[in-house]
Amino acid sequence: MNSRLFFNPFTQIAGFKSFIIGILGLLITTVLAYNTGTHFNGFLNIDFAKDSHYWVYLIENLSNWLFLSVFLHISGLILSHSKIRVIDTLGTMLFSRIPLILAPLVRTIPLFQSFVIQSWEMYFIIGLYLVSLIWTIILLFNAFKISCNLRNERLIVSFIISMLLSEVCTKLVLKFIT
Repeated sequence: MNSRLFFNPFTQIAGFKSFIIGILGLLITTVLAYNTGTHFNGFLNIDFAKDSHYWVYLIENLSNWLFLSVFLHISGLILSHSKIRVIDTLGTMLFSRIPLILAPLVRTIPLFQSFVIQSWEMYFIIGLYLVSLIWTIILLFNAFKISCNLRNERLIVSFIISMLLSEVCTKLVLKFIT
């Protein structure tokens, strides 16, 4: 596999195809998160507690994806001179979240199902999450760049602002439903 596709598959995968693959990834991640008690309560947060219903895990993942997708799409509509398709934004943003499956997937291994706070198991999971988060952010950035045809300062500033707005909105929604 071309190493560039590892960080930017969106020259090959976009639109409906990325949406379908992304939905499958989101559903699998949600099921694994529910089964392992891995909460994504905000895009930049991970917590561990098996005390919630399935719908809470689903809302966490859906709100993380939808808020960011909406803010990035609006940014693209405002700042880009190109025609921007909603399916491209939604699909590539969903697809970009696939690396987040790593933490709940590893938590299915008996050694990582339960651990003491400040143990090497906890630090390993958090480290794995940070790696998957960085990979996801790189994918999101490249997806936004291609889907909305933005460059330079417009791309960087609108991406950062959209990420921050998304995090705030997700936290507010999760605060009211949990």
